[in-house]
Amino acid sequence: MLLFQEKFKQFPVKWHRIRIGIHRIQDTAAHTMITLKSESDNKGSITMAAPVQAFDRTELDSISDDHARLTRVLQTTLSLPLLLELFHAELAERLPLDGLSYTNPEPPCEYRHGRRARHTCSYRLALGDAALGELVFYRGHAFSGEEVARLENYLCCLLYPLRNALLYHDALAQAHKDPLTGIRNRAALEENLASEVALARRHGPELALIVFDLDNFKQINDTHGHQRGDCAIKAAVEAALGCARDSDNLYRYGGEEFVMLLRNTDARGACMLAERIRSSIENLSIECDTARISFTVSAGVASLRSEDSADSLFDRADQALLKAKEKGRNRVICANYMPEEVAQS
Repeated sequence: MLLFQEKFKQFPVKWHRIRIGIHRIQDTAAHTMITLKSESDNKGSITMAAPVQAFDRTELDSISDDHARLTRVLQTTLSLPLLLELFHAELAERLPLDGLSYTNPEPPCEYRHGRRARHTCSYRLALGDAALGELVFYRGHAFSGEEVARLENYLCCLLYPLRNALLYHDALAQAHKDPLTGIRNRAALEENLASEVALARRHGPELALIVFDLDNFKQINDTHGHQRGDCAIKAAVEAALGCARDSDNLYRYGGEEFVMLLRNTDARGACMLAERIRSSIENLSIECDTARISFTVSAGVASLRSEDSADSLFDRADQALLKAKEKGRNRVICANYMPEEVAQS
């Protein structure tokens, strides 16, 4: 038995909460019972059971073939965005839909295909004890009871491919995570930077990059030991994240070097953020195994130009970092913003 919960919203009527059990019995018609509880303004309630629809053998074979075709299509990918795009496209051929959105808190992801509309049908999906996120369907006119039942049957085709895609998504996330700090690693940066540059090319949002590293980090390791050096790295990450927005992505590029990728941020905004990070870390005084450690960072900043590739954008920020080191460390140098030197010790 597959169980999932749905919140069903039809404007202008009230919210309905539905628990659905779908039982598939081999060589017989599937039996579906839907119970709806409607809460009115005067706190009264009405409980209804949707009638069980009977199918003859020909109809059942046709439904089974349609579900098998849909399942085969959905099993062609482990990419979560592509899976949801395929499901939306296939569903739109079977039911009138304007769009769908998908959210999942863990692993965190959010996707939308098509457009939002006035009427929604929302499902919280689960397979056994595993939560699979929430899926919302949109369209301009209300969903009928028969259409809701069809949606639920098609959702059954999605559950196992969705579970597999989420497992793959989680495996990729683990492969792209730095084990010491928990932030993303260099492999994730190389993948994300290329896609963000391509996105900025198509849609025009501004994009900027901060490259920073800990000054004289070898001296920290030599003086205090590698474990305390790791403590300094984690403290620097926490300070940088404390300065950033939720949409800013921080990566550990390697050793004591970090990269922050900034969407919808111009050169001036990126330089100001880099300075906040520099100042925040300069004012840190952390205690690691009874040793008190202070340190600084240097940063280079570059924003995307029309002629930039992912490599050239990173190279300009990296060159700005080298210039900050040459000028004495503990400062921010911006590759394409004046004044060039934002701060210096």
